Amino acid sequence: MKSCPICDGILKREDKVVVYSYKDHTKEILQSGDYCTECKEGFLSPKDLKISQKDIADFKREVDHLLTTDEVRAIRKKLKLTQEKASFLFGGGVRAFHKYETGENAQSKPLDILLQLVDSGKLSMDDIQAVS
Repeated sequence: MKSCPICDGILKREDKVVVYSYKDHTKEILQSGDYCTECKEGFLSPKDLKISQKDIADFKREVDHLLTTDEVRAIRKKLKLTQEKASFLFGGGVRAFHKYETGENAQSKPLDILLQLVDSGKLSMDDIQAVS
């Protein structure tokens, strides 16, 4: 058993509901981690943080009226583009779409609008390729 580095209590692996706030909005997100049974402090591994990072990113995107990580991925796949090709065509750097889809970075509002226009058929990939 692991002991708490703060109070020497026992650390127990569990999921807790954590309330996140962003721009006057709140959302409950399930956060896995090791939690002390005594002082209630939580300790999150990089893997724990990565899992909740996507949920937090999607929450912020919803508040900001941007496509979620899954919506960005779905549009890219619908267009039959790799992450690298999408990054080249739409800009943002070599790993941009990887970061958008994992929640590491949010896409800009102009890129978000562009993706929605292409997804809705109001703008074609030929149009994008002609100017890129």
